[in-house]
Amino acid sequence: MLSEGDTLPVNMNSISPWVKNSAEDEQKTDELMAAFLILFLITYVHSKRLPDIYWNSSNPIFDISNTDHVMQVNIGDRVSLLCPRPGAGNYEYSNIYAVSEEEYTHCYLQKPHLVGSCNNSTQEVSITIVFRQFTPTPGGMEFEPGQTYYFITTSDGTLSGIDRRKDGLCSNRQMKVKFEVQLPNHELQNVNSKFAARTSHNREVHSESSTPLMYIIHVDGEDSDELDDDNAMTAFMSMPLLVSLCLLYLI
Repeated sequence: MLSEGDTLPVNMNSISPWVKNSAEDEQKTDELMAAFLILFLITYVHSKRLPDIYWNSSNPIFDISNTDHVMQVNIGDRVSLLCPRPGAGNYEYSNIYAVSEEEYTHCYLQKPHLVGSCNNSTQEVSITIVFRQFTPTPGGMEFEPGQTYYFITTSDGTLSGIDRRKDGLCSNRQMKVKFEVQLPNHELQNVNSKFAARTSHNREVHSESSTPLMYIIHVDGEDSDELDDDNAMTAFMSMPLLVSLCLLYLI
């Protein structure tokens, strides 16, 4: 018989398994959240803006004697393709497509995805590509580490030949670029290089039908600079918050 102040002994085996599992699940959730935040922070820190690519046939990166058109990128990086400047002589019209390795090698279109168009000879136009695994943009491209992505133009440079489907500037002037998305440890995985980009709605779009424009930004020079400054300031201000969240979940 218990007297006042005595406590009942607790049989740990009698504790409901549901209570144990709930505590274990909560711990696992915290660990997963911490890992996710750390991974996100690492990706965030390593992301950068790559040098702009001038999308015209006079750009030396398209010279067949070099490999400047092959670029290694990381998740979170972004790059802008700059269309020819208006009023700079003969404007070079072109459509830019994301294609398979086969289409890239032989300069033809089978099931391409339209990335953007250089079709405005009166305004400065840039096409910004953000290398992210998940995108909130409808029709936006998604990229996977360890995969290679191919971009070409089969236009011939004229307005009447902008929708050309074979050869064109890809064949005549080697206007093509290749982006190799690095793994987190910066070691490329031994995988078959293939077109792995997919639109967020996960459906194939044939070139005969209208294809989604991805990350198209029509800008003047000043607007572009302001956009970069805003993004840089946002990144700087949000960094302490990310660090705090990581420390909070690790404690």
